Amino acid sequence: MLHAEHRLMQHMVRQEYYIPRLKPQIKKCIFTCKICTMHKQKMRTQIMAALPPERCNFALPFTITGVDFAGPFQVKASMLRSPTLMKGYVAVFVCFTTKAVHLELCSNLTTEAFLAAFARFVARRGYPSKIMSDNGKTFIGAQRATEKQFVDFLKQVSPDIVQKYAPQGINWQFIPPSAPHMGGLWESAVKSFKSHFKRVAGNYKFNYEEFTTLLNRIEAVLNSRPLTVLSQDPSDFTALTPGHFLKGAPILAIPEPGVESLSLLNRWERIKILHHNFSRRWKEEYLKDLHKRYKWNIPEQAPMLGDCVLV
Repeated sequence: MLHAEHRLMQHMVRQEYYIPRLKPQIKKCIFTCKICTMHKQKMRTQIMAALPPERCNFALPFTITGVDFAGPFQVKASMLRSPTLMKGYVAVFVCFTTKAVHLELCSNLTTEAFLAAFARFVARRGYPSKIMSDNGKTFIGAQRATEKQFVDFLKQVSPDIVQKYAPQGINWQFIPPSAPHMGGLWESAVKSFKSHFKRVAGNYKFNYEEFTTLLNRIEAVLNSRPLTVLSQDPSDFTALTPGHFLKGAPILAIPEPGVESLSLLNRWERIKILHHNFSRRWKEEYLKDLHKRYKWNIPEQAPMLGDCVLV
């Protein structure tokens, strides 16, 4: 019957024979058929694991950073009528704590190009304590280069400084090979960036200045997206965004009146209160929402000895 389902097999058999308790026997035959089992087997999923500590502990933006590349994109080399088209790649940095995004344009995927983009990132966002990425050759080379640079720096300073700053190098952690789901945070950031870029760019080819300007605008939009839903409080018009942790407000928010009339002490107190409120909202609103499991929320039995599985 070409491995048909049980109802079709039951119908074909009954046209020639009458067999008592035919349906259970057909189901047993199909259940023990290796070919049927192989083609009808579903992937087994276990309950979603708990979030790593990097996602649950509050820290300054980009203290723990994930990075990945997007592209290639076509970039015009000049403003001539028939310019040469060059490949361009976008390095996407994402903060593990606030989901803030930083975008840098790279001319290629070499280690040197990424280190230049990383230097620009550090100059604007600060030195991260931990970086997570996949096992791309570019990132492996960058990890070795940053370690060598830090070791060379320690060789040139006094032993007291070495003892104080030796543990403060970048801890570069790679996810296991062929496991992109473990880098879901930066994969989601790449997806969001591509979504905005394709809708704005279409088939248009940008030069370098236009491309970098568009990257900065997309970065501002991504850092203004809400991390949580709007509250029911009628006096609260804004949701918590990554921009609140970068500049105290959404990046694209309307500027508020200045605080020049306040004394230095009052302005400092206001800054501390704002920072405290943002960290409190991060714990009360965003952190609680992270624990929701939208899939892989039902535990299943693990494969047992003798089960037919696909490897």
